[in-house]
Amino acid sequence: MKIRARQFAPAAMVVCALLAAVTFAGPADARGKSHRPSLLRRTAVTLSATAASHAHHADTPTRVSAFRWLKGRLPEGGALADAGVVHTVRAGETWQSIAEAYLDLTSVYDPLDLAKEIADANGPASKRGPTPGLRVAIPHILPSAPPSTPAAERIGVPKDGIMKGIYVRGSTAGARTYPALLDRVAAHGMNAIVLDVKDYDGPLTYPSKVPLAVEAGATRKAPMRSYARAVRFAHARGVRVIARVSCFNDQLMAKAHPGMAIRGISGHVYRNGWLDPKSERAQDYAIDLVKEALAAGVDEIQLDYVRFPVTGMKNIDFGLDTRKNPNAKVEVITKFVERVHSVTKAHGVPLSLDVFGVIAFGKKVDMQNLGQDPVELAQHSEFLSAMVYPSHYDPGFMGYENPADHPELVGLGVKHMLSEMEERGIDLSKAAKIRPWLQAMRHTTTNYGAGYIQEQIRTSDKAGGAGWLLWNPGQVYNVAWSALPKKQDPTRLVPASLKRR
Repeated sequence: MKIRARQFAPAAMVVCALLAAVTFAGPADARGKSHRPSLLRRTAVTLSATAASHAHHADTPTRVSAFRWLKGRLPEGGALADAGVVHTVRAGETWQSIAEAYLDLTSVYDPLDLAKEIADANGPASKRGPTPGLRVAIPHILPSAPPSTPAAERIGVPKDGIMKGIYVRGSTAGARTYPALLDRVAAHGMNAIVLDVKDYDGPLTYPSKVPLAVEAGATRKAPMRSYARAVRFAHARGVRVIARVSCFNDQLMAKAHPGMAIRGISGHVYRNGWLDPKSERAQDYAIDLVKEALAAGVDEIQLDYVRFPVTGMKNIDFGLDTRKNPNAKVEVITKFVERVHSVTKAHGVPLSLDVFGVIAFGKKVDMQNLGQDPVELAQHSEFLSAMVYPSHYDPGFMGYENPADHPELVGLGVKHMLSEMEERGIDLSKAAKIRPWLQAMRHTTTNYGAGYIQEQIRTSDKAGGAGWLLWNPGQVYNVAWSALPKKQDPTRLVPASLKRR
């Protein structure tokens, strides 16, 4: 399509220059395929009131057609204009309410940030506030529609299979600082985050459509506006998203649906917040959440609390004869994991499993109590993430007076798991890789610091670990940043319109 230069007003030429810059700048994925088209789709065209006046003489049909995807999507009061989108303020509206209405059509992550951008972009007229009848330009409108099928935008596992990342709570991802956190992850050489779908207490992090979740109230006060949107902002920075689904420890659902909960020997509901891993309904619920995360475009599914409870066990009846069959719990958990794996494999997405740190050292009784046999699970997943936090081992473990002060336990755990798999005849090239959780918190240690984290990484890598994940439940990663020097400037990878948003 030929377009003559004289058709463009100055502001429109600036927009084209911005788009051209994005077209020729952008990261490539591990397969060598450029993300440039994807970044172009995600790049916003910033249109201030001044730019709108400059673009007044532009070819109106051409400008409007550039935002044709907005047809039928604009909120009440919105309209396409020569230079983009304008909104006619209605009675009772505030900058924030206007921002909320347009947020998903822009490259801005947080509504408060967009509200400020709208006010700033509309000059002196905005100083009086959004008075009824005022026409305001909406900045940062996306040049094309976000993907209707986010799954098509997956980054996928790197060619070397190595994922390095941090744990991120839903409340963290729902905050306005989330994009800055993603920038920092990328800058420090990491390529993934583990983002909660559901934590052990039960509430979901986003407005799920799963009927059981909605009916039980698990979607109330979800901290994230959209899981898919959080994924899209991560992908724009080359950061993969591992969706963490807590399975059978679910306090909210156990209370809302006691029939799914574990029971005591008298048949009464055992109120410790655990669902019965044998319950088909409990399993189906977890699988429904997995399917929803897959539809949001995540790069991996991670199951946590995929086990039986081992504390507060007095008078619990799991309905299993573990005397006749000591591996009964192992069979329940393994079969459930097989069910989930069939779903993830159908979507070409890897499955990872969080496993208790103690089973990394191969004690059969621990495996049977938990229902987690790493050798069995390694045949039905792509990654095993052993929670080998040194602080979680009892005094005297492995001869250490205070195991928390020995970061080398991480490497020992990885080595033991791989050795156990080999001894039991598992072909390591066809089994799950070991990607441990690392301790990124001071808990019970006396020598925690950057060197502590570095030693965990060093010993894991030396033992054959395939990447690592950092765990800090309080989301304080200052020590981790100091342990991992900056590798790159993330601003090179992100369109200007997405930075700091």
